[in-house]
Amino acid sequence: MPKGHHYGRTQKRAYTGEYHRIHANIFKSLLTKPLGSYLLNSDYLSDEHRKLALTENENGVRYITFNINEKPHQIGLKLDNSSASNKLYITCPYCQKQRQQLYAIKYAYGCRQCIGLCYASQSERPKERLMRRIRKLRKELWGDDWPAVNNMFEQVAYWPKPKWMRWKKFEQKRNKINELEKQYWPMAIAQMKTTFGDQFTEYL
Repeated sequence: MPKGHHYGRTQKRAYTGEYHRIHANIFKSLLTKPLGSYLLNSDYLSDEHRKLALTENENGVRYITFNINEKPHQIGLKLDNSSASNKLYITCPYCQKQRQQLYAIKYAYGCRQCIGLCYASQSERPKERLMRRIRKLRKELWGDDWPAVNNMFEQVAYWPKPKWMRWKKFEQKRNKINELEKQYWPMAIAQMKTTFGDQFTEYL
């Protein structure tokens, strides 16, 4: 659960980050392997979530089946031949829609919608969402290892240009972050005043 967003309230939502997921691309090699039994290499999954049977129907469509809690969970492997990347999709056992990833819950695999999972960002307040966006843009420009990249008390107005970037492009990106920081600080100050009251006002 995202820390600090619920202020002591009981969590009612289930979030995607709390469940292990399987991605479609890990099954791409099964499109050419012999039919039979296989095992997912994962220390985070139960034995029932790891053991699968690879089969094929009369139309040449391949399926993987997990037997979880004595019930079969069939997942189709569907290759998208319309794109140059030939992206592989896996079908949700419940809604049968093509997905890029499924989530492992206690007795099943399912897509986010069928299981009822939420993204952490859905519980973010506008300030937290804006802060995450600022940090993302900072990392794209200066990299994850930049000393103050996550420090919201440091503003980017005087941060140096990366050596590999042209000035015009750099200034456009930095100006965008500057504008977002200008939007962020009134929100942050308002929350600090709410939290610390008159003490924060006197400090300012």
